[in-house]
Amino acid sequence: MSFLSDPRWRDAAAHLPDYLGSHVQVSLAALALGLVISLPLAILARNHAVIRGILLGLASVVQTVPGLALLALFYPLLLA
Repeated sequence: MSFLSDPRWRDAAAHLPDYLGSHVQVSLAALALGLVISLPLAILARNHAVIRGILLGLASVVQTVPGLALLALFYPLLLA
């Protein structure tokens, strides 16, 4: 049996447009939500140094947490 004759691949290829459409919808929703939250905060922080500092610190924490989580997840592999 060859790689492409496997019925699971044909089934996955048949569902590919649905999966792609769902992925695009989720991506656009995430982008819209990010813009709705970040754009007003950026406009507000433009003229207020205190708010700008708080938002920059918050953004730094939000960007650091996933990296630390991945480091903790892969730390046992680094020891091997």
